[in-house]
Amino acid sequence: MKTLTALALVVAILLPTRIRATPAKPALEVVVLGSGGPRAFGRAGSSFIVLLAGTPRILVDAGPGAFLRIGELELDLNKVDTVLLTHLHIDHSADLPAFFNARALTSDGPIKYRIFGPDGAGLFPKTSRFVNLLVREGGAFAYQKTFGANESFTVRDLAITLDSARAKILDEDGLVVEEIATHHGDCPAVAYRISYKGLAVVFSGDMDASALPNLVQLAKNADLLIFNCAVLDPPNSPSQLYDLHTPPRKIGEAARDSGVKSLLLSHLAPDVESQEAAVQKSIRASYAGPVAFASDKLRVPVGK
Repeated sequence: MKTLTALALVVAILLPTRIRATPAKPALEVVVLGSGGPRAFGRAGSSFIVLLAGTPRILVDAGPGAFLRIGELELDLNKVDTVLLTHLHIDHSADLPAFFNARALTSDGPIKYRIFGPDGAGLFPKTSRFVNLLVREGGAFAYQKTFGANESFTVRDLAITLDSARAKILDEDGLVVEEIATHHGDCPAVAYRISYKGLAVVFSGDMDASALPNLVQLAKNADLLIFNCAVLDPPNSPSQLYDLHTPPRKIGEAARDSGVKSLLLSHLAPDVESQEAAVQKSIRASYAGPVAFASDKLRVPVGK
């Protein structure tokens, strides 16, 4: 009896300690699946998973390699029901059908996707047609809907002109998602803001400097701005790339003007990667907050 009493006392002492020692899950967290761009140099293409209270819920872009990173990280896709596409370049969208496949093969019930992305123009289809070309009847991977769980897709095409108003596209259970048009050469593009539990993260996607006023508006006072940094300051990158991407000095100015609390640079090219100190210095000319460089599989608690 004395032994049992002593054991009970030990359990009573240790159990609360272990419970208290369990770290709280961040209210809002970003996992970087891919931090690279269109060239094959060891980084996956641009892609992120957003977790709400520790549960993966939102896929932002699906560049090549995202499928591999999801497996390496052993991410549970069971609750991922929202897909945000910034634009439809290959390095941001090529793994979308692979994501659908991975999600379907691990699901124990029907899946209802909400997919958002830019309207079409020129060589680029609107997002709803892009999804149809992938998985609808007659699409390249039409078998996907018969291969795993029963899937349904609700796709919304977003405005792409720079004079389009900032729009709220989701508002449920404390989760708010907003978007605004940006500009990426001839490729329609949008940026997103995800807010949850008083925290906010903004994804710039690929954009040139002409869209900075829209980005600044969307990112006002956000906790984290993830900005794609694919070029160096002029004239240190090919001139045609400045019609597609924002250079570091301008990124710093945008971070300052929007009042974001921290900045994470992603979509990194080899020349940017090799000039991290110069990029930091250029951004620091305007922005005094924390600046970090993304890497594949990086986990970023928002607001920490």
